[in-house]
Amino acid sequence: MTNLGINFVNADEGGLRFRIETTEGEIRRRADTIEDVAYWVETYGIARNCYFSSSMDFASEEGFYNDDDAVKMFDAGIALAREAV
Repeated sequence: MTNLGINFVNADEGGLRFRIETTEGEIRRRADTIEDVAYWVETYGIARNCYFSSSMDFASEEGFYNDDDAVKMFDAGIALAREAV
């Protein structure tokens, strides 16, 4: 069984990095805005098993203003993607 879609998310320099499993293999993408998050979610979906790096809990160490801002960015991108459906 494959785990297609975004399967790993980490905070990185004020943005998010995604590890994505596709039918052609693993790829990586970056989101610098909520709209970017929504685009990657719409394009690849969320894998059945999706994990967050600890950097998501300590996002201020990765260029975000507050520790929870990376999770808020991800959640806002998910909400935006759902609106588009």
